[in-house]
Amino acid sequence: MSRNRFSLFLLLICCLLGSGCRLDTPVLQRGGNGRMGVLLNYSCGAHPCDAIDPAKPTIVFTHGWNPLPKRIRTTFAQSSARELRCRCGDSYNLLSWDWNGVKVRPFNNEPERIGRCQGQMLASALRARGVNPRQTQIVGHSLGTVAATQAAVCLRDLGPMAQLTLLDPPKNYHELIFCKLGATRHACKVENYWAPGCSGFGAVANYRGVMNYRVDGPTPMRGVPDLSSSNHVHVMLWYYETIRSPNKQCGFQNSDLRCYCGRTMRQPEEVAAETDLENIDLNEALPNAEVPPSVYTAAASDGSRNR
Repeated sequence: MSRNRFSLFLLLICCLLGSGCRLDTPVLQRGGNGRMGVLLNYSCGAHPCDAIDPAKPTIVFTHGWNPLPKRIRTTFAQSSARELRCRCGDSYNLLSWDWNGVKVRPFNNEPERIGRCQGQMLASALRARGVNPRQTQIVGHSLGTVAATQAAVCLRDLGPMAQLTLLDPPKNYHELIFCKLGATRHACKVENYWAPGCSGFGAVANYRGVMNYRVDGPTPMRGVPDLSSSNHVHVMLWYYETIRSPNKQCGFQNSDLRCYCGRTMRQPEEVAAETDLENIDLNEALPNAEVPPSVYTAAASDGSRNR
C-alpha cells in the first residue's frame, strides 16, 4: 500500500467513525484525552508522574496515529499494564507514551515527521527518567512503531534496546523503520507482528534479524467500516490477550523480559546466567531460518512465523 493509499484509507476510517461504530474494547475507547506526548507510569503502586525503580526492567507501550483525537483514544497501554500487574505483580516499570491528542494530517509526509518527533520526545522522557535501554522493551503499534524505533536510535549512546516489538507497522514505513532508522542495529531483538487483508496495513519485513509473525483478524471485511474490528487494531488487541493469558503463543510469551514475571527482583548480573536458558524454546513458535551470528538476539530467527 502506497503512502497516499494509506492516508486515503485513514481518511475513510475517519468518515466512517463519524457515523458511529463499536468502540468498547480494552484498547480503543470513546472520548479524547488531549495528551500531546507524555510519559506515564502505570507500575504497581505508582502515580502517573512517579519515578521508575532503576532495579527493575521496563516495558513501554505506545499507540499509533489517532484519526479522531477529540472523539476516541487508545487505551492499549493502560489495559496492558493492568494485566501485567495482575499476572506478574510488581516485576516491571510499566510506562505509557501517550500522544492521543496529536492531530496528524495524512499528506506531505506529516505522519513520518510526527512519528519521528514523538520518538525523539519519548527518548528524552525515558532518558530523564533514568531508563536503561538494555533492560527495556518498547511495544509500539502502527505509526507508534516509527516512534518506538526512533526512540531506540536516540538512546543508542546508552546501549541497544533489549527489544522492539512492532505491531502492524504499515508496509509503506518498512524502509524507514528497518533501513533508514535501522531497527535491528539499535535493538537486540526486533519483532514484526503483521496483519494481512483489506483492513491490515502490515506485511512480512524481509530484513536481516527481524522476526515476523502473522496475526489474522477474525473480521477483516467488517474492519473496513468498523475500526475496532479491523485487522490493524486486532493486532494490538491480540498482543493484549497474550499478556492476559500465558497459554497463548507468541506475543508477550516471546518477551525477553518475561523471565522477570512474578519474581522478586534481583540484580541483572544474577539473572544473566539463566536468561538464555529460559528463552530457548521461544514458546513453541519454530523459526524458518537462523539469524546470522552477527545479529545479537536472545534466541533469534529470521523469516515469517505464522500464528
